[in-house]
Amino acid sequence: MKRIISVLLGIGVAVSAGAQNWQDAQLLSENQYGGTARGMAMGNALTAVGGDPASLTLNPAGSAVSAYTQFFITPGLSVSVLSAKGITIPEGGTDPVGLGNQESTGRVRMKLPSVGFILNLDKGRRSGWKRSAFSFVVNSTADYTSRFRASGLNSTTSYAASLASSADGFQADVLGSGDWFYNGDNPALRPAWADMAGYRAGMFNGITGRPGGYVAITEVVGEDGKVYMGEPLQQVFNVETTGGKHDFLINYAANYNDILYLGANLGITWLRYNRSQFFQEMPDNPDDYPAANYADGSSARLDYLRMQENLRLSGAGVYFKAGILLRPVAGLRLGAAIQTPTVITLRERYWYDAEVHATGRYLPTASSPENDWGYKLSTPFRVNAGLAYSFGQYVILSADYEMADYGAARFRSMDYTYDPLSDPNFSGVNQDIRDLMDLSHQVRVGLEVKPVSWLALRAGYNYLTSGEVAYFNGNNLQPLSDAQKAAKAKHTASFGVGWTSGSFFADVAVRTRFVPVEYYIPYEYYYAPNPAQFYNKVVDESFLTPEIAVKSILVDAMFTIGWRF
Repeated sequence: MKRIISVLLGIGVAVSAGAQNWQDAQLLSENQYGGTARGMAMGNALTAVGGDPASLTLNPAGSAVSAYTQFFITPGLSVSVLSAKGITIPEGGTDPVGLGNQESTGRVRMKLPSVGFILNLDKGRRSGWKRSAFSFVVNSTADYTSRFRASGLNSTTSYAASLASSADGFQADVLGSGDWFYNGDNPALRPAWADMAGYRAGMFNGITGRPGGYVAITEVVGEDGKVYMGEPLQQVFNVETTGGKHDFLINYAANYNDILYLGANLGITWLRYNRSQFFQEMPDNPDDYPAANYADGSSARLDYLRMQENLRLSGAGVYFKAGILLRPVAGLRLGAAIQTPTVITLRERYWYDAEVHATGRYLPTASSPENDWGYKLSTPFRVNAGLAYSFGQYVILSADYEMADYGAARFRSMDYTYDPLSDPNFSGVNQDIRDLMDLSHQVRVGLEVKPVSWLALRAGYNYLTSGEVAYFNGNNLQPLSDAQKAAKAKHTASFGVGWTSGSFFADVAVRTRFVPVEYYIPYEYYYAPNPAQFYNKVVDESFLTPEIAVKSILVDAMFTIGWRF
């Protein structure tokens, strides 16, 4: 059932808004290689090719292959088109549980995937260590540009009611005037920030005579004392992400007899990831919507409500990579490289903005303070190998294999130096990473054909498996089937053209990434199995809240210009 393996990336009403779950570990660790237009056109199957600046990210030995110094710059465009629609639950049903409209949204962003220079030093020797190269190169390794919007009618659940279920049991004074940053030992004083912002904005209110019980502005209390949904709601869920990941490479490589090439990178990774998302709901027929009654005797009829979550994440880390490239016979090249884990120091800021507009009562907007804190992420080690064969000066065929162990990724508190599985802030998510993630495999192939000396035609293809290998069915860990694993694989196709005139060269490339369908649950209802421990809540599976299927088309267009001398 799709719901079991959905990505729980919604507004996050009962958990931290921050980027610390097992999906985030993969998102921030995964490489979507950018680089130069030539490299991208050939599918970045460059481990054994060398020479091109994009190859340095894959194999540091590649900078010593060419016999010239080069300077280059690669501007580009990133285009994302995402379509979203609520799905039927259970499968085989006829109508989505909310958000059933078909919505398509697009976003275009300029970027700089690659820039730098390779300084080639000829030692003037006829044999032995003939040349060396020093390089300073920046290559992109991820692009987080995306935006989707889902909307539709819902007559059974509401976002405001999900907040009320999450807040159930907490006292009104804690929700309304409690310390946002309380870090004591009493969990009854530590409600979720979304609940606090929602309560202060008027998204839900206390039930008279029932301390710790709440009713949403989208609900009514019946004569029997039970809480019921009001009239149907028009709902909107919107998620927009921006940012990217780049590697700054300080590279050295050496050439032995044009047969053996050795190289090393000191890599500095820096990333920026921003996510803004909101959930909005309004009555489908405002004039018919029942009014909410308040303890002071007033009432208010909902016009619309909106909760926005804002996340800003930035970080930097250092790694080391060593590589080798060998030309055992004319035309054949073999390459391999290994990269250490990158320990990225992350700085995260997040906050909530909540507002309710109602007829009959003034409800002030509410915003949480900005939570600003730091932690670390250790990304997986990587190994890659490749081979390439050139038919004279006319054709190059190349193939790469890369492996990364996402099950070894770990979050860690800034001052915690012991086993990450025991880290008080991240023990749970680190155990999830260990249980749910494993090896990811990537295969890249590339082709370059030169019908004439000054023109090159290129094409490439990538196949990347997900590191996800299991999921939780309730409290039970279940392995993904082969079909489920295959459905999570990513495919990339690319092509391009290159032109050379003397020392000047120019390349263009277009790449299309085919991303698996992703499933999002914007909100859930909650309950406490033990009412005395109302702060320990679990998802209430008896309520079918909306689930969204998001399909993506991601296109990159790059243009590299450079000079060789």
